[in-house]
Amino acid sequence: MNINDLKIFRTVVQTGSFSKAATALNYTQSNISMKIQNLEAMYHTTFFYRGHRGIQLTPKGEQFYELVLKMLHLYDTSFEILQNTEEQRGILRIGSMETTAALHLPALLTPFHQAHEQVDITILTSPSQHNIERLENYEIDGAFVTGPVYKENILVKEFICEELVFITSSKHKPIKNLRDLEGSTVITFRNGCSYRAILEHWLHEDGVRPQNRMEFGTLDGIIGCVAAGLGITLLPRAIAEKYMATQTLTLHELTNKQAHIPTWFIYRKDDVQSPILQYFLESIDAYDYPSV
Repeated sequence: MNINDLKIFRTVVQTGSFSKAATALNYTQSNISMKIQNLEAMYHTTFFYRGHRGIQLTPKGEQFYELVLKMLHLYDTSFEILQNTEEQRGILRIGSMETTAALHLPALLTPFHQAHEQVDITILTSPSQHNIERLENYEIDGAFVTGPVYKENILVKEFICEELVFITSSKHKPIKNLRDLEGSTVITFRNGCSYRAILEHWLHEDGVRPQNRMEFGTLDGIIGCVAAGLGITLLPRAIAEKYMATQTLTLHELTNKQAHIPTWFIYRKDDVQSPILQYFLESIDAYDYPSV
């Protein structure tokens, strides 16, 4: 077994088939199948159920997949740790909510990039729940999320605290309480977004039923539709204030709900931490942004 065999196994799991893995890795399907069979023979077990509907991990396969992710992560990290150079090189993969990426990452990443010019930075924007899953699957090194994260294998660092407000078009009636949203159209990010989960919880708690829902994958899409009067949304105050300069928007403060929500930076509780990630954690500690 070599490191390439582990990468093949990971790709088979992540693509869901031998044929898709072969395409992704530029191998023949028979070569991929042989590599997996050799791994199974070496461990004297079966990693995949094979059927006419495709493949599925066995319980042993699921255990091995978790080990493979850790082994590949340690393999990549070893190069960062053992480099014989003063200039740290490597890749930093960070997950982020759309709102955090728009409001805070430019100011946070500027000094980090200036101090570590040889580090390639990749930012992947997704709802909080998706970022948590990506982190657990070793697809990213850390992520900015909202809401508590109760997982033994994840460490949490508070980043900032945001005030949530309702955002509407300038023609919308005042929102004094959630009852004023009865019959409105709610515009949110897709499922997995913490702000969406908070809004849905509040509406359910107060027995308020929106008339319709719209779901978008981008912040600009949400704000554009809100400004056009198509519905309302719940987002950080700083987002509303940023877009009010160019869009006809009105923000509505909440007085009867806990509207101050922390944003956390999460990362895995690994035995060996990447030096690049440690540098980024130091940048977070040094980040100076007004909090509520």
